[in-house]
Amino acid sequence: MFLKYLIDADWSVCAGNWMWVSSSAFEKSLNASVSLDPGVYGSRVDPEGEYIRKYVPELVKFPAKYIYQPWKAPAAIQEKADCLIGKDYPMPMVVHQEASVRNRKMMEELQEILQNSGMEEPSHIKPSDELEVKIFFGLRANES
Repeated sequence: MFLKYLIDADWSVCAGNWMWVSSSAFEKSLNASVSLDPGVYGSRVDPEGEYIRKYVPELVKFPAKYIYQPWKAPAAIQEKADCLIGKDYPMPMVVHQEASVRNRKMMEELQEILQNSGMEEPSHIKPSDELEVKIFFGLRANES
């Protein structure tokens, strides 16, 4: 259903990106066990937090310094921003650095298990067959 409404749908881009983002693509060229730190990444690509301010109204009044990690803001700044972390906006669900280490370890273990299972590594990501391509491009109804 998603691909039916995605304006710029492209099989290889979508499938590859979904597997990469979900850390389930065990391609040698993609190290899927690396988890980006959203606080670090966000502040690097959008230092003023414009995206966060647009889509997360609770954080609109936070200074850019704390927009990606608002739980680190002192109580006085949270009060001034009319957003108390833990009350008006949730505390983090995980400590990213710890979760990232656990994720990397589990992904490396799973990758080793799969590599030792005798399964062939896929040469590339592609549709299963011509019917799947036609369904993807909306040229034929999904028969499943």
